[in-house]
Amino acid sequence: MTSAAHHIGPDSTPDRYRLLNSIGRGGEAVLYRAEIELEGAPETVVVKVLDSRTTITIEQFQRLSTKWREQAELLRFVSRPGVVGVREHFEGPPIHGAGNASTAAGRALVLVMNHVDGLDLRDWRAERTLTTHAERREVLRTLEQIADVLDWLHSGRATPSGRTVVHGDLSPGNIMVDGHGQATLVDFGLSKLTADHQTAEVWFTPGYAAPEVFEGKRTPGTDRYAFGAIAYFLISGQAPPGTPEQLRAALSALPQVAAAAPERRERILAVCAAEPEQRPEGLSGWMKDLRSAVGSTTVTGTSSAESVRDAPPASVPPLPLMPPPVDPPGFPPPITASHDPGVPLPSTVNPGPSTAGYTAGPFPAPVPAPVAPPKKRRRLLRIALPVVAVVVLAALGAWGLQALKDDGDRTKAGGAASPRSSAPKTPPATEEETPGAETPVAGEPGMDEGAVDTGSPEATDPGKVDDASEVSLTTMNAVADPQLFVVGSAKVDTQVYDDAYVATPECNTGPYMEFDLNREWKTFDVTVGIDDDSNYESGRLTIKVDDKTLWVGTVELGEPQKLPLKVENALRLRISIDENCSGAVMVLGSPMLKR
Repeated sequence: MTSAAHHIGPDSTPDRYRLLNSIGRGGEAVLYRAEIELEGAPETVVVKVLDSRTTITIEQFQRLSTKWREQAELLRFVSRPGVVGVREHFEGPPIHGAGNASTAAGRALVLVMNHVDGLDLRDWRAERTLTTHAERREVLRTLEQIADVLDWLHSGRATPSGRTVVHGDLSPGNIMVDGHGQATLVDFGLSKLTADHQTAEVWFTPGYAAPEVFEGKRTPGTDRYAFGAIAYFLISGQAPPGTPEQLRAALSALPQVAAAAPERRERILAVCAAEPEQRPEGLSGWMKDLRSAVGSTTVTGTSSAESVRDAPPASVPPLPLMPPPVDPPGFPPPITASHDPGVPLPSTVNPGPSTAGYTAGPFPAPVPAPVAPPKKRRRLLRIALPVVAVVVLAALGAWGLQALKDDGDRTKAGGAASPRSSAPKTPPATEEETPGAETPVAGEPGMDEGAVDTGSPEATDPGKVDDASEVSLTTMNAVADPQLFVVGSAKVDTQVYDDAYVATPECNTGPYMEFDLNREWKTFDVTVGIDDDSNYESGRLTIKVDDKTLWVGTVELGEPQKLPLKVENALRLRISIDENCSGAVMVLGSPMLKR
């Protein structure tokens, strides 16, 4: 097909779209990359065509025409990042040569969508080995984007009438990722605008089709099953097996899932349930369990590649996917694995699964979450306890010798020796003292300057530190759970910070943490920036004390900012990052409080 010879358009302008090449087909519908001339320059679009001259009958085409128009019109309401935009739909002459629409026999139904410039999820995954922490974070962020979009479609918020939108043929070939990392669901020609749509169609993508698809039934649960299969594919790099039982076994064999707590593991595996009602009600919540499992597990011993090669799915042959005979289709079919022989496929759509170019191993073991360095007070206790014991024993010995000397002196003077117990008296224990407790004594040898008595109430208050002139915020106890913040090292503009807080915001959760300052500090010095390995380039940060905002601004990749902030006489310090679906990795390097 040459761009000069093949066009399609409505009856009023039949040559509106110049077809460039076929990029996929599903059933009787074919997808084409096309161009439209706007203000003298071509713009690329994707055109889906159902031609009455194909194997369906004229009667079937007429029956489909009304459904096609209604669905296409409703799809125009589905507008948000992560969902391909629908430009227009029409019925007109079939594909024809330039200027020859009047001589073309038959009719065509056409749906025109925006072209998404990027890679489909299969090619995107093939470019990643997942051996770096940044790539593992990128995979999780991509899954979270898809989960968020699907939850939105299933919730009824996508259309003014509150209709539930079901994609119906979710697979890596129908998800595009652009150069900015935005994942977009494409080919919505078959999405079902109802929560429980039943049809005679059985077109599907093997490995991603839930059991009910073979009965021509598609629900939000159908999309959730496909999403679980996509998650397995992205983590393992392997095409998912064909049945719920096999998918469950394959997913549970992944080292990150196998090492999760039993309750969390069962919640993760629920996405593979054979019955739609047993699958998770929402995918964003399911992703929190998956992120927790993947982000907190380290695989030891057998390599991760060997683990998945030895997993149960490898020894269980996939069952054949043979749908039962059905009636002719009642709606335009989705894009599946077939395409026109000999026609190259561009990156817009890649129908059907393939394992070419993928690594056979599973998701590599993630880097363990960094752990805060041991606090100085603990180290002082371990050093001071033996020294304190020696000093106390020496003092007791000196006390005993002095007592004997006093008795001897009194005896020589003719007095009676004072009756004494063979064991020295000790003061009664208070409620704050516990036998065996590590209690340093200020001023004793071996104690660092500024060490405090941990038995005092002040020493156990959150945020309390020793009397040092400065202290790192990473060694203080947060009074509020530092959600999504972890202590570790990071690199900002090529400089490595071994003492840093690192956080990645989510679409619906902005990381924050709070500390008690107790009016003890004068300044807070910190370098804020974006981690050099972050796939996204900016984030917004706010630093407040009590009800006063000290600093708020946008942080850009490669442009760290050193902030000397005054916190004198402040009670509470709060650091927060705005919600950000892009997930830029924010860094607070060397956060120091000074007196």
